Amino acid sequence: MAEVSQHEPGMFNWVDLMTTDVESAKEFYSRILGCETVDNPVSDDFVYTLFSRNGKNIAGLSPMMPDMLEQGVPPHWNSYVAVANVEEAAAKAAGLGGTVIMPPMDVMEFGRMTSILDPTGAVVNLWEAKAHIGADLIGEPGAFCWAELYTHDTGAAGKFYAGLFGWEAQEVPGAGGMPYNLFTSGGAPAAGMLAIQPIWGEVPPNWTVYFAVENLDTALEQVQAMGGSMQIQPMSIPNIGRISLITDPQHVYVMLMELEQTA
Repeated sequence: MAEVSQHEPGMFNWVDLMTTDVESAKEFYSRILGCETVDNPVSDDFVYTLFSRNGKNIAGLSPMMPDMLEQGVPPHWNSYVAVANVEEAAAKAAGLGGTVIMPPMDVMEFGRMTSILDPTGAVVNLWEAKAHIGADLIGEPGAFCWAELYTHDTGAAGKFYAGLFGWEAQEVPGAGGMPYNLFTSGGAPAAGMLAIQPIWGEVPPNWTVYFAVENLDTALEQVQAMGGSMQIQPMSIPNIGRISLITDPQHVYVMLMELEQTA
């Protein structure tokens, strides 16, 4: 997949970063992903930045909200799933055991959103598009390419997302021999899921963002040169590509993937 003009309900359509150092994040991700940034003042004291490639939106960036800082919420990437009706989706999520932590709201003329805490403790955002469909590019170098759920209860999570989005889960071979759950929507790959392993330490349930890069080794050199760090050595996934977990200079976790070339 490359350029898109709409996102089907049940598919991830947008990601954005909330950070304590906007300028550092802009410089870091612009370099790693080979993209530009466009600042969009929303109010006198709030600017929402778009990452773009050749004029096509790939992700967003904003400063952390004061209430989040007061609550000790760390910088993080947010993931969004497209829905046809955000009110209906929020009500369905609550009925399935999720918690609506931010009620449906308008985001100016761009769309409507809500934030959901799934029954296992991971946050996911739901987006009903209006003027903003989400990412214009997906699944190519420099763009968002995958979302993966890490949870302590894959059974409960699988049941929740199946009910909410109609996803189907199947177990497939994962990197390092770990069992991997692939979610599909209408037969198309939608997301992945892994059980949090004891060896990982205190990892909270979360949705982790993947970005594709042209060359993983080159990207990792850039990550470390710019104050980030490699958390996991590159791993190969047959018929998919090579991946590595990194942290940016504000210690936000993100996956980088060099997609396997297809004929």
